[in-house]
Amino acid sequence: MSETLAVLSSMVMIAVIVIYFRQLIKGHSTPNPATWFIVVVVMALNTGTYYFVTQGNLWKIASPTVLTLGLLFVLVYSYITGKLGKLGVVEWLTLLLCVPVGIYWRISEDAKIANLMMQIILLVSFVPTVVGLLRGNLREKATSWMTALLAYFLLIGSVLSSATWEWMELAYPLINGIAGNSSVLVALWLKPKE
Repeated sequence: MSETLAVLSSMVMIAVIVIYFRQLIKGHSTPNPATWFIVVVVMALNTGTYYFVTQGNLWKIASPTVLTLGLLFVLVYSYITGKLGKLGVVEWLTLLLCVPVGIYWRISEDAKIANLMMQIILLVSFVPTVVGLLRGNLREKATSWMTALLAYFLLIGSVLSSATWEWMELAYPLINGIAGNSSVLVALWLKPKE
């Protein structure tokens, strides 16, 4: 059951990237450069540390691996085509805030602590997108963000249905997946109507 849910989560993550990419091409989404840069870099590191958190379970890291590759593709495409939002004060502050957390993670050299630190950075990375939406500087559609929630719920199900799991395995899908994506959905709901 655990592997099946992990595979489903990975498949839904592919759908998230496809949906977001279509939104991007149609002009319905404006990726925030700080959010996307932080998320791509940190998700790559997160995937590596999550491997150790899940005791080397390749099924459970399939979803973050697929997401990382998809996010990288969207970021590169957005940069090349000029579809990224602008870097403002909030974006620079968020980037700077991530530095001390990254340094602490590097000094600790503990994969499990590192993974928890990555979740803090990932959660903070949503702030520029949320602020951009609330200020009316960014455009987003809820579809990709709601689909991402489904993928993370499937990953949570995969963790909980495995024979052995640790509470730390839930940090990534709960903090980044549920809290982060939900913050964007709340911002979409609260943002000024166009």
